Amino acid sequence: MQTHTCSNCGHIYTDTFCNKCGQKAVHRYTVSHVLHELVHVFTHADKGIFSFAWSVVKKPGIVGLDLVEGRRKRYFNLFQYLIIIVGIVTFMIAKTDFFDNTLKNLNAVGNAKLSIRQAQVQQDAMQLFQKYNNIVQMLLIPLFAFWGWLFVTRKKYNYAETVVLHIASSAQTNTLALITTLFMFWGHSLSAFVYITALSMGIMLYSFTVCYHQFMKIPVWKAFLYSLAVFLCSYILQIILTSIFVAVYVFFLSKK
Repeated sequence: MQTHTCSNCGHIYTDTFCNKCGQKAVHRYTVSHVLHELVHVFTHADKGIFSFAWSVVKKPGIVGLDLVEGRRKRYFNLFQYLIIIVGIVTFMIAKTDFFDNTLKNLNAVGNAKLSIRQAQVQQDAMQLFQKYNNIVQMLLIPLFAFWGWLFVTRKKYNYAETVVLHIASSAQTNTLALITTLFMFWGHSLSAFVYITALSMGIMLYSFTVCYHQFMKIPVWKAFLYSLAVFLCSYILQIILTSIFVAVYVFFLSKK
């Protein structure tokens, strides 16, 4: 039987996989091997990113439950997927200039007569939120998870496990946002902003409902009521925190 020396840890073994670190016996890269690996990553039936994206869209609560209960090998890494999908959505939003156009429309409708300084501060604040949308998305997850744990999961699961559930929920909403973000390229009016915002909120409520229904195995109507409570509490707190942040940001800008 042929022996191998593991390239990863140096252990000598005789099987296909190193019995110390688990790495498979390796060979030199070739063009065909690199192409195979690239295709494998994206299309593998069990844990490819496209297969995982479909699982996240269809059953985020089941994905969260499987991960919490230890059935993790079958899936693409949820945390990596979230970072990838949020990054793509943030890039797309930045390319639409949607928030800048919306701000102009809001000022026009309200007949706001802003000084050059006020207009610049408004624009800077809007661009800040647009540029760092990915960070905002990440910061919202523990906020949603806190209310989700408080209202829904605390009798069976801890806060960290509820965070995992809401990461799955965020992965679903951001995957669906790939579609809704496309509307931002064409809709720059105030009415378009209202419709897209309402659609985004509806998707989030839908995601919470599906997640709680699948994760906790509770009726859909009950999951929806929980979702509504989590959504409202989270957004009230988000508005308060955002207002404080903007006030502090404007204060420091005014000092310059």
